[in-house]
Amino acid sequence: MQVTNVDNEMNIYLGGVCNSIVLTSKDNREAIVVDTKYFGGAKALKKKVDAGKLTLINTHSHLDHARENRLYPEAFVISGSTNWKQWDFNTAHSKRPDRALNPGEEMRLEIDDEVVRIIDFGQAHSPNDLVVLFENRKVLAAGDLVWVNMHPVLLDRNTNFKSWLSYLDRLGSEYDIETVVPGHGRVSGKSSISEMSEYFRSISEALDDPLELKRLRKRYCGYGTFPIFGHFGRTVGLLRKARGK
Repeated sequence: MQVTNVDNEMNIYLGGVCNSIVLTSKDNREAIVVDTKYFGGAKALKKKVDAGKLTLINTHSHLDHARENRLYPEAFVISGSTNWKQWDFNTAHSKRPDRALNPGEEMRLEIDDEVVRIIDFGQAHSPNDLVVLFENRKVLAAGDLVWVNMHPVLLDRNTNFKSWLSYLDRLGSEYDIETVVPGHGRVSGKSSISEMSEYFRSISEALDDPLELKRLRKRYCGYGTFPIFGHFGRTVGLLRKARGK
């Protein structure tokens, strides 16, 4: 797990299955954790969190982001509304959220002079994806709406490319963002949002052009992959399936 220090109160924890953010108040009495990781990375992250009042925000309910909520039984938990039986499985029966947002809903928190905007977009990568904008720092926790130099993991029953592209367009045009923390991959700038959009659009437009698909496969050959669920061929296949609906 790598650590990127934004300032004295905010740290970004990269890897350990997913990326996480911890914002701690100046008096160290309160903290916000975005995504709790899985496996050993989750335990390493927990050791970095030492505040009395704790708020957990899950960008979505997939187990790599929410499994280790169970390490924080006293925390106030915020997520999007989802399939609660799947939530129970993914989080090893951690408690269900204290606040479950619905698509289109926004919630705001304040910690010291930071305004934390939790924006629920709805189904895209998962049944319900939300992002967290640290407004004054201009830092976006994008969850799995953005992958940097990686092929996104695509789960057929969840993926909605049309809404995903719409949400990326909104993030790029409506919000003042300087730093993007993707669900997976390195910390990047706002350009990573448009690059994610270009990835989907370029492949979608090339579905009937074998030569262009071959060129794109070469273009993205350096991207990281996940077995079965995250690679160039899967993106092509699911975009073809989505077009046929």
